[in-house]
This record gives sequence, C-alpha cells and structure tokens, in this order.
Amino acid sequence: MSNQRQTSGFPAAWGYDKSRENHSMSQSGRRLFRIFGINIEFDYSWFIILFLFSLWLGDYFRAQPGWTPAQVWTAAVVTTLLFFASVVVHELSHSLMARARGISVHSIRLFVFGGVSQIESEPRQAWEEFAISIVGPLTSLILGALLVLAARTQTPHSLPWAVTYWLGWINIVLGLFNLIPGFPLDGGRVLRAALWSLSHNFDKATRWAANVGKGIAILFILYGIAQVLRGGDLGGIWMVLIGWFLLSAADQSLRQVKIQNALADYTVRDIASPFYNRLAAGENLEDYFNQISGQHEYRPSLVMDDDQLLGVIAPSDLRRTPREQWNSTPVRQAMTPRDQLTTAGPRESLHEVLKKIVAANLSQIPILQDGKVQGVIRRDRILQLLHDHLTPQP
Repeated sequence: MSNQRQTSGFPAAWGYDKSRENHSMSQSGRRLFRIFGINIEFDYSWFIILFLFSLWLGDYFRAQPGWTPAQVWTAAVVTTLLFFASVVVHELSHSLMARARGISVHSIRLFVFGGVSQIESEPRQAWEEFAISIVGPLTSLILGALLVLAARTQTPHSLPWAVTYWLGWINIVLGLFNLIPGFPLDGGRVLRAALWSLSHNFDKATRWAANVGKGIAILFILYGIAQVLRGGDLGGIWMVLIGWFLLSAADQSLRQVKIQNALADYTVRDIASPFYNRLAAGENLEDYFNQISGQHEYRPSLVMDDDQLLGVIAPSDLRRTPREQWNSTPVRQAMTPRDQLTTAGPRESLHEVLKKIVAANLSQIPILQDGKVQGVIRRDRILQLLHDHLTPQP
C-alpha cells in the first residue's frame, strides 16, 4: 500500500504561530469545541480540505477488494475526521508544552492547509522554542506507530484495518514532513532554536531560519510545478500552494523582525499625542454625534469625569442604540468602561503597544500614568514611523 502517493500534498500541522501578529491567522475563527481550556476553532477554508480529502480517500479506498460504495465512503469520511482529530492532537501537544512553560495559548485553528496553535508570545529561550516545536512531530510519530501496530491486530482489508493502517502511516508522514526545516513548520522552528542557541541572537536566528524556509518553499513550488507539467494529479497543485504559504509565512517572519527592530528604541512617550476628543459623563449620544460630525473627526472619544477616565466611546458604538433614543441616552451607557479598555503606559515599548492595538483592532488607545490620562497613542502614527524607517531613502 503506497500511502505517500495517494496523499501527496496532505495538510500539515503547522506547529505554532504568534497569532496576535500574524496577519493570516489573526481573524477570529468559529469555535468547534474546547479542551484543556483551549478553544479549537476552524476557518471556513477548512471545509475545502475536508471535502477534497474525502474525495482523495474515496479514490484510495476503492482499491480495497470487495468493498461496497457504502463502505468506501464511510471509510473516507470517518478517516478524514479522524485525521483532523490527529492534527488537533499534534497541535495540542504544542499548546500544552507552551502552557507548561508559562506561555498563554489563544486557540488552535484548523484551516485549509491543516492546523496551527496560536500562542500569545515567542518563547523566551532557545530550549523552550526547541521543546515546544519538537513535541508536535514526536507526538505524530508516536501516534502513527501505535496506530500501525493496532492495525496489525485487525483483519487485513477490513474497514477498521484500512482506516487504522492509513491513519498510522499518514501520522508518521505528517511527523516527518513537519521536521523539514522550512519556517513555519516545526522543523524550521527547531532550526531557529539551534541557531538561536549558537548565536545568542533571536533576531539573527529568525532571519537565518526564515531565509532557509524561503529556499525550501521555492523548492516546494518548483517541485509542484514539475508535477503539474508531467501531468500529475492535484498533488502538484497542492505542493505549489503549500510552498506559497511557506514563502508568505517566512516573509511575514522577516517583516516582524524588521518591525521589532525599527520600534526597538521607541517608547509610547516618543510619539504620544496630547490631543484627543473628550466628553463629559453626563453628555448624551446626540451630543457625541454632533461633536464628531461637526469636527469631521471620527476617532473614539474619552469619556471623562473631571480628570478621571470613565471609558471610551467610538462611532461604531452608536449603532447599538436606536437613533430616536440618542437624545436620552448618556454616553456612559454606550461606552466601553475603563476596566475593559486596552491602555498603554508612557514608558511602554512601541512594539508591545502595536501588538495590543492590532490584537484589539483599535485606532488608538489612552495613555495612563498613575491613573491619569496623559494623551493617546494612535495606530496611524506608529505605522507612519514604521514607514519612515522601513522605506529606503532615495
């Protein structure tokens, strides 16, 4: 039985991802279930691979002697679901190891290319990176070996045997595939951990690992194109897509390093704005609407009681109250209260603040010192600073 041929271009378990910074993974997914306190989510693109995988497995199981169409498609659907369950197990191993090292885990996301654990920050040390990265492939290899052994207890060519045997070998292939040193595959992160340990420089290690990842991604793309030109099946196209994804992810990692370096020497106070819209707590939504429409300034406004910040109201908050009630609704009923606000301190690094702003999808956040408002930090000013630093000068 040639499992590799039948599944060329299978979805990968992509290790882990800094979900708060990676643009391709930052959108909120739909929750499937929750396990060990971690949300298992899916992107709608996941349904594409569920459908394609079921078709591929349907073709694969047709080769089993004496099987009826009902057995073929039952095996295809069940195996598809169990395979993605094994992808979740792979990702859970990353997530639980990260959490054991004190790193928060946002969720596990299933999408068209497989699965990814979304963690809140990078590991603090090279050995943590290594431990979090290597545990995924090891989990898949051990699971695969156990399933292959379990298949030997089944009657050959029976439905349980075929499903268990295929799942065993595909998990072994999945574990080996993820050890390829192409960022953001687990092997690419293991490589970064080794380079980080040798150089004692995380940024340099990331650049080296990402460049190796880009080279491997290009090889994937070239191999996929060659497969397509030789008249191969969808596996060639899938390899091109995986290569493109790897290339994009490696580029994103390099951009993150550039962003971090560009903002490394700046704090909030360097580009803080002392000017901001403010409203008294007793004003109503009609007053707020008149203020922003008269000034043509559609930024959030700080709701204040003398010098005390009570909350923030944004133009989008108006939509939650019927228009005819604006004149009788105080802004404090529609605002986001202070205890739910994302805020910054004047000495906080711009890189950390940018991550906060991006994670919450905000245009600006208030700056607080000793409980007092010192101004606001605006997303567009941070991005302008980045543009000035990263744009080559003529």
